[in-house]
This record gives sequence, C-alpha cells and structure tokens, in this order.
Amino acid sequence: MALGNPSRAPHRNPGKTPRGTRRPAVLAPLLAAVLAAGCLTACSDGGNDAKSTAVTAPARPPVSAPPPAAASASAVPAPPLKLKTQDPAGGEGARIGWPTLRTAGVPAGRRLRPSGPITIRKRGTVIDGLLVRTEINVAASDVTIRNTHLIAEGEWGIIQRKGASNLRVENTEINGDGKRKAQFGILNQGGMLTVRKVHIHTVADGIGTDHGLIEDSVIHRLKEFPGDHVACIASNSGPAPGLSLVIRHNVALNPLGQTSAVSIYQDFGRAYDTTVEGNLLGGGGYALYGGKGKFGVSSNIRILRNVFSRSVYKNGGYFGPVTAFEPRGRGNVWKGNVWSDTGRPVLP
Repeated sequence: MALGNPSRAPHRNPGKTPRGTRRPAVLAPLLAAVLAAGCLTACSDGGNDAKSTAVTAPARPPVSAPPPAAASASAVPAPPLKLKTQDPAGGEGARIGWPTLRTAGVPAGRRLRPSGPITIRKRGTVIDGLLVRTEINVAASDVTIRNTHLIAEGEWGIIQRKGASNLRVENTEINGDGKRKAQFGILNQGGMLTVRKVHIHTVADGIGTDHGLIEDSVIHRLKEFPGDHVACIASNSGPAPGLSLVIRHNVALNPLGQTSAVSIYQDFGRAYDTTVEGNLLGGGGYALYGGKGKFGVSSNIRILRNVFSRSVYKNGGYFGPVTAFEPRGRGNVWKGNVWSDTGRPVLP
C-alpha cells in the first residue's frame, strides 16, 4: 500500500507488540468453519494437481446479486456468526447469507490446466480454467478471468494496466505461497473493474482500486511482510471521472492488528463517490477507514448496513471499528451499521 495518510493507525511490529497474545481465540474456529464448509478440491493453497485439463466456456454477462437484507432498527441478541451457515437464525448479522468458500473461488470439481505468468494484449480475451503461477498482466480491455487459481508472487497477482478497462474477475482464487511476498491480490491501475465471487488470501493487500464493483467475495488471512500496511480492500483516492467504487456483500476479515478490512484513503486525491454496503468487516487497526484525509472533505461516502465482527478483536479492529469518517461531508451517509453479536448500532 502507498504510505501517505497520517491518520492511519501506527504500524504494529509483530516482534514488539502484544498483538499475538491479545487476539481472541475465536478467529481460528471461525476461519476453520469457513474452510471446512467450502474447501475446494481444485483450489488448495498452492498444492493443486498439475496434471489437470482446461475447461473453456463462452463469455456471459455478469449477473447481479440481490441486495443484502436491511438491518432492523431494534437491537436483537445474536449468536456468533458462523460463515458456513448460509442463513442462520439470530441477530442482525446472522440474518445475512454471507459469501463462503462454497460460493467464492473456483467451483468445486473444476480441473485446472497449469500455466506460467500470463500477459494479455488482445481485447476481449477470456482466461478460464487455469492454474497460474506468478501473475496475470492485463494490458487490454474487456478481459475476463474466471474459474482460475492464481498463486501470486511479487507486487501483484492480477494487474489491470493504465489504459485498459472493464476487467472482470469471477469465481477465482488468488493467494501467495506464504513464503515469497505477494503484495496485492488484484491491483487496478486502469478503468472499470468488476470482482465477483473471488477468494483472496495469503497476500498483504487483497484488492487495490479507486473504482469498480467488488461483491460476493471472501478476503481474509492476510500475510504481513516487513514494511507492509495491510488491507482487504483499499482505495487511494476518488474514482476516475464517470466511475464510482461499490464494495458490496463481501466478507473482509484482516487477522492483523494494523490498517484495515476496508480503507477509503486520500493518499493521491480526495475521497468521494464510494459505497460500502452489506459487508462483514473485522480486524486491522480499524475495521474501516472512512475517507477523511489531506486533500479535502470527502463526499458521497455511503457506509450502509455493514456488520462489524468481533471475531478478530473485541473492538472490531485492534483500536476500534471505524475511524476517519466525516459525517458532515456532502452526501456522506452512515446508516444501519451494526455489531454481529448484538445487532446494536456501530457509530462513527
């Protein structure tokens, strides 16, 4: 991540902080429940069968997921969320059918054909059914990556270059090997980006983009390397003209005690036209950074009906659930955000 926002929580050195001892023990069973529910036979952490075959299908238009259930105004006691349960009874957070490893990542049973690094220069290319190592470098528009497992290494796994637009990543798993640094799962330097039903883990930063649509995905188990600031999803400025950023119905859990689950930053420009809606958020220094920064008052930042989990830290994040939200910014809205265990409001 770019380092330019003075409001961020301080970087926490794992060798000098009580982070490891203060983290609640419930995180492990929570992630274990996720893995038990949805481990994919084609998508283990770098241990896939290299003797697999490609499956290619024609491109199809994306299908929008239904909006998440709105939170009730009254507080209702709830049991802890279990991500393997699609529609449990209980409190506010438990009423949403969260993405799991059954719904995000490569569909179970898909066989994948091994591939080395890929650079795409042809418009409209479809990557389908591959096990890719190192990176996918997208230098053309209207590219689709789906049903693919990428074991990333270096500064990014997938990158959309400046001048390219309309990259779509669907039903894909992206992770590092845990030994060599993998900075970003997906890094967008270009135009529109759509990420849907993607599983990202064992990287320092899940997705870095200033605009696009990110939905129905699971981003967790981030990996910190020296000097990193880690986040599941982050933007560094407002979107490009005519675009916006929508982060909707994802599970974003940062197991580390610094940075965030979702960050709206002002590293390179003022924050605006961003919607964070119906996500399960937890971990980091703060679970959410809300857009305040040095380039001016944020605007049209809409934080709606998100559920803040205590599964990583009892305060949502190491320091708290949210920071840097500006209630008085033009068009800024904070509404219906609640704690997963009680259904009570989370206030900025």
